[in-house]
Amino acid sequence: MNLLELFDSRDKKKRLSHIRNLVALACSDGTLEKSEMDLIFQIGIKSGLTQDELRRIFVRPESIGFHPPESFRERIEQLYDMVMVMMVNGELHQNEIALCKITALKLGFKTGIIDKMVHDTIDLIARGIAADIALSRLMDLVED
Repeated sequence: MNLLELFDSRDKKKRLSHIRNLVALACSDGTLEKSEMDLIFQIGIKSGLTQDELRRIFVRPESIGFHPPESFRERIEQLYDMVMVMMVNGELHQNEIALCKITALKLGFKTGIIDKMVHDTIDLIARGIAADIALSRLMDLVED
């Protein structure tokens, strides 16, 4: 564990971890594009992180440990954010999709549902379905 991380609350560790996962995802195709970085910063600021904290993640992602959220809703939201980052540049790279699925598994989703969840999330975002409606549909999918 990193010395800086010792003083972060559990909630903050989860938020930092999520952004670190998004950075790893964005870099998994070999390039970090401005559109990906901008979206990750938006998600980070919206979650209450500072610009300095976000810069720290981009510069030293290894300094942030993995801390999955406990709530089902937060896990769905994190998957949704991951797919948004994958799609923001208009390209879906196989490495991004694979890392998204691996992270979904680490978040606690069952292996048998991950492919459908990722595919359905891509479809909902591509069709321009509002985030709240998309999240609700994804929650219903997993509960079935």
